[in-house]
Amino acid sequence: MACPVRGALINREKFMKSLTATGLLVLASLAATAQAEDTEMDFGPRVGFLGQLDLDYGGDDVATVFFEDDDSQNIKAGQGMAVSLGAYFRPIASSSFEIDASVGYKFSTTAASNADIGVERTMLQLGVSHRWPNGFYLGGGLVENLSPTVNGDGFFEDIDFDNATGYNVEIGWRWISLHYTGMTYKSDLYEDVDASHFGVRFTYRYGQKYR
Repeated sequence: MACPVRGALINREKFMKSLTATGLLVLASLAATAQAEDTEMDFGPRVGFLGQLDLDYGGDDVATVFFEDDDSQNIKAGQGMAVSLGAYFRPIASSSFEIDASVGYKFSTTAASNADIGVERTMLQLGVSHRWPNGFYLGGGLVENLSPTVNGDGFFEDIDFDNATGYNVEIGWRWISLHYTGMTYKSDLYEDVDASHFGVRFTYRYGQKYR
């Protein structure tokens, strides 16, 4: 059986300071490397489709599942796997700036064999990124989660949250990146839940050359 619980808040301020410091150091390194490059990067076509896979972890605990062997598993608001499809576009052919938009589905579940307890939501994303000739890039944008729901599967009443808007920042190389999303889930019936998370993102841009 399972019941909703509240988890301890993570130290977001300390995490964001570390993330910012790391990002600035990496940015400085990328800028120095980019200046040393004499050849232009072939970014491929200006417009194309993209496929994306996110593996995320973080946020407040929204449910705990107890097993017969006295073990338990917490479900966090921001954790899960997300699959998205979308498109990318460069306003100018020679520009290193790129705009992308996607729609996806994110879900998480537990190891329970007799229950489908987890969190699900639809994701909308709009972002912009800057690429360097060495393959590294920095990106950021907005994320919208539609109808975030904690599915109790009959063990407890489903928890429905309002649509939530957050931000995303990421740093990557070619097709893999690390990203952080800041977001809060709200509801008239429940306390606010921190759904912020970090994770690994895999993005394949059709037509883009990966050298």
